[in-house]
Amino acid sequence: MGIIRRQSIHISIISYLGYGLGYVNTVLLFPVFFNPEEYGLTRVLIAVVAIASQLAMFGLANTIVKFFPRFKASDEQQQHGFLGFALKWALIGIGVVGALLYFAEPLVVAAKQQDSSLFADYYMLLFPFLAFEVLYQVLSNYARAQFHSVVNVFFKELFLRITTALLIGAYYLGWLTLPQFFWLFVLQFGFLVVGLLVYLRGIGPLGLKVDQTFLDGPLRKELLRYRTFSALTNVSAYMLLYIDILMVGFMVGLKYTAFYSVAFYVVALMNIPRNAISSISLPVVSDAWQRNDLDKIQSVYAKTSKNQLLMATLLFVGIWANEANVFKLLPDAYADGKWVLFFAGIARLADAGFGMNGGIIVTSKFYKFDTYFNVVLLAVTVLLNWVLIPIYGISGAAMATAISLCSFNVAKYFFLRLKFGFDPFDRRSVFILLLGLLCYGANTFVPNQENLVLDVTLRSTLILGIFVPVSLKWRLSEDVNQFVQSLWDRFKSKD
Repeated sequence: MGIIRRQSIHISIISYLGYGLGYVNTVLLFPVFFNPEEYGLTRVLIAVVAIASQLAMFGLANTIVKFFPRFKASDEQQQHGFLGFALKWALIGIGVVGALLYFAEPLVVAAKQQDSSLFADYYMLLFPFLAFEVLYQVLSNYARAQFHSVVNVFFKELFLRITTALLIGAYYLGWLTLPQFFWLFVLQFGFLVVGLLVYLRGIGPLGLKVDQTFLDGPLRKELLRYRTFSALTNVSAYMLLYIDILMVGFMVGLKYTAFYSVAFYVVALMNIPRNAISSISLPVVSDAWQRNDLDKIQSVYAKTSKNQLLMATLLFVGIWANEANVFKLLPDAYADGKWVLFFAGIARLADAGFGMNGGIIVTSKFYKFDTYFNVVLLAVTVLLNWVLIPIYGISGAAMATAISLCSFNVAKYFFLRLKFGFDPFDRRSVFILLLGLLCYGANTFVPNQENLVLDVTLRSTLILGIFVPVSLKWRLSEDVNQFVQSLWDRFKSKD
């Protein structure tokens, strides 16, 4: 079994466990034990730190993955102090962006005075949160560059969800006050940094002493040039992911951020296969570019597209078929998120189906074009949110995201096709979408059941009963067929 398929499976298993815990936290616990404004604050804090951390990183994430093979090539053990180089610049970035956040506080609070009191009360949380997130990003990308992606997912998807659930439980039982909960909510991200440091030290030397002789003039210039464009790419990409949450929070209020985030989290289930596959595929593509192995890149591109589209289609059909059941579990106020669920699902389906087009561009010598795509698209996204949110509320924000991500991926698809002849699609891609429509159509004939569990079971069983056998029969994904065959062979060998 190839490294991408093997680690993708491990990452997917951990991610689904984490998603289950996250679903409990996001859909069942937060909306019940916290009012919408308090819950919305946690989402806004995460969104602000996600964007601020990319400013502080200044392109380090992609730089670590892209340049690690070169640093490792002549120094297997210490990589010429590559990790030390990355951490030094990360600390500088934390200081600079932290100072910007400090001086921006009066402007941020004044921008939405009537809704900002809670955000203002906990504004100081941004500073430790930023430090923890930047350090974690450096260490996780360093682990990923060494093909140790599973540990990152364990900490971020599983460990973090468990500690969050424990904190919510402690708050519910009265063991924590609200301020104590929020401070511990941020502190748990620091434990991720410590855990990852311990893991990395266990697999080998950390290589903190920078080899200044290796970092000669030309290499320094190349690193700076790549980091500059990568920073613009990453900041704009993260803004594309979180700008809707920020604009909802500041245009219509923190409580609507909670409604929006819950619906968006439900469709986050569709991201798990994509994130798992892309996490381990990116270093493979980076290595293939180093060897100018275009056939390998095309192969990875096509496989990631098929695998991601297959899983995302199945999940989207299952989610939308059960949308009424999703909102039965939530307080009535959250019902406004129905169409957020639909448009967010369309956005994630497009993002998954186009494969790792962004990863291929950003690890190539044409990485600058990824920056151009992101910056233009960010401007379009902000404009769409500005126009659609006042008209359609949180549904308008989801529409803007769907339009943006679809356009974003189409542009990257044509760039790769025209520049290199890469194309991830064939007739199987069309069959996957048609199969999804067939399954949803069949679901509409299922009578509504008063019992929620029974209704979910009937609809999900019908969809799986059609989708899985047909996709295996038509061999819509060779990797999935091979995986199922390997499971069958193991089962027979035990007889």
